[in-house]
Amino acid sequence: MAQENSQQQNNELKDHEIVTFSRLALSLANDYESIYYINANDDSYVEYGASDDGENLTVLSLGDDFFTDVTYNVPRLVYKDDRKAFLKAFTKENMISSLRGRNSFMLDYRLIKEGRPVYYQLKAIRGSGIDSDFLIVGVKNVDEQVRREMIAAAESRIYGEISMALSSRYEVIYYIDIETNIFTQYSSSNEYAKLGVSQKGEDFFSSAMVDIDKYIDPEDRERMKKAMDKDNLLDMLSQTGAVSFNYKQQLNGRPQYVTMTVVRPKNDANRIVMGVMNIDRHVRREQAARAASQTYSQIIQALAKLYEVIYYVDLETDHYQEYSSSDKYAKLDVGASGEDFFGDTQRNMKRDIYPEDYPIMVKALDKKQFMRDLEATGSTSITYRLMLDGRAQYVTLFALRPENDPHHVIVAVSNIDAAKQREMQFRAELGAAIDLANKDALTKVKNKLAYNTATRELDERAAADPKTEYAVVVMDINGLKYINDTQGHNSGDEYIKECCHIICTVFQHSPVFRIGGDEFAVLLTGEDYKNREDLLEKFRKIITENSKKGLANLASGMATFDIGLDRNVEAVFERADKAMYDNKRLFKGRYER
Repeated sequence: MAQENSQQQNNELKDHEIVTFSRLALSLANDYESIYYINANDDSYVEYGASDDGENLTVLSLGDDFFTDVTYNVPRLVYKDDRKAFLKAFTKENMISSLRGRNSFMLDYRLIKEGRPVYYQLKAIRGSGIDSDFLIVGVKNVDEQVRREMIAAAESRIYGEISMALSSRYEVIYYIDIETNIFTQYSSSNEYAKLGVSQKGEDFFSSAMVDIDKYIDPEDRERMKKAMDKDNLLDMLSQTGAVSFNYKQQLNGRPQYVTMTVVRPKNDANRIVMGVMNIDRHVRREQAARAASQTYSQIIQALAKLYEVIYYVDLETDHYQEYSSSDKYAKLDVGASGEDFFGDTQRNMKRDIYPEDYPIMVKALDKKQFMRDLEATGSTSITYRLMLDGRAQYVTLFALRPENDPHHVIVAVSNIDAAKQREMQFRAELGAAIDLANKDALTKVKNKLAYNTATRELDERAAADPKTEYAVVVMDINGLKYINDTQGHNSGDEYIKECCHIICTVFQHSPVFRIGGDEFAVLLTGEDYKNREDLLEKFRKIITENSKKGLANLASGMATFDIGLDRNVEAVFERADKAMYDNKRLFKGRYER
């Protein structure tokens, strides 16, 4: 009796398996226009497809020699520019070789439909398990998806061109990862390019120290080495968000004055942007104006036309004389002269300085600190905001010791608000352009371009540090073709966004990338890497519930980097993709909404 019950259970289990795999095959047929089953021993094949009502799996064609029939049909059906690659991929030897050691391979190509090329995607799979002497080839129409991606790629190129146009204002712009020190250089100056600075580099701060010794004027080298020390630079940026340095650099065979501005891009705490602008003409005009004056009084009067106010300060007595050419500055009622420059300045600052800049200025205009900064190079400058006309305006304070007069200092205040506003607008536009170039237009997550950059950086980090830990999660949307076919591509786009929202909700501390029309990837590091199993389980529970309710549905797979097994991120991705495909077989069913 027990044997009869066992036999009955086995029969019921087999019936259940037949129904399950039948539904899986029908689901795949609904996602593909055609599915070919190829006998790898004798090359015979059967072509399957879904019936018009999508309820049954039907035989569309069959033949004795798949590869011979492919060779015959390619000249008639495949777009001429893709025929050579298609024929090369679909010799039996190349196809078997491509699948050796891999779960699948894919090929994008174009077919001629109604006289025009239409994009298709082909996926080939090698049989697994006891019966592995067969191949499955699925063919689906991806024309709408590819053409949307082509439009998005064109938009990305436009954003890149905008970034380059903005960068033309500067001799060179460096884009630096402050975690790895890896940098990219964008140069619009032939003179600067002749210095031999690499377009890309592994360690910006080490390279900067070498370049300072080669190209920076000896008088400015130690100051710039201190400024370009990574810890010092990041400390200054943490206080103000942007810093600037003026110095002399060898350009076109002679020293020229340049200014370097360092900022953090919007919404990117791990990188800094550094721009170098040639200000030689401007600085030398100022120098010529000073040299042309015969006395300190004449110098101050001439410079007063360029500055809001100038102070002539006796460093021994602190007595000062003010020369002001600005009605705005005069309204501050600082006084035309006084006996205690530093004391008066400290008392007036709390009233006149923008509150956020007050602590920095208190420290900078403390006499001891001021003298230390001045003694280092003979001059010093600081940019801050001053309350003028009822609003905060950017000004620069520039202090210079007159030549051959160590007992006095000239302190000039210049209103740079208009120029500063233009500079901030440029930074915002540059940051926005970089963000847009790396963002998927539909879902607003990172795109394939950003994914390629991220994987390259991750490969470089792993090569430098064998202890690097990361995992790759691959997701593929189920049922997208069914929605596109039955409800239209607008509904399909909304479905893609719903699926993306689930991914971003679960993996909210990791970068999410849309790497294909219906495919996403997530790179897990840090805490998300440590919690990867829990996160994937949480994601799959959501998908299981959604499957019951007919809501957004994705297959998923994850693989962890193994330095003994994986050469790069691509190898980890392939294992994650295989795991995703295995998951897809478990969860895939006819999608209804």
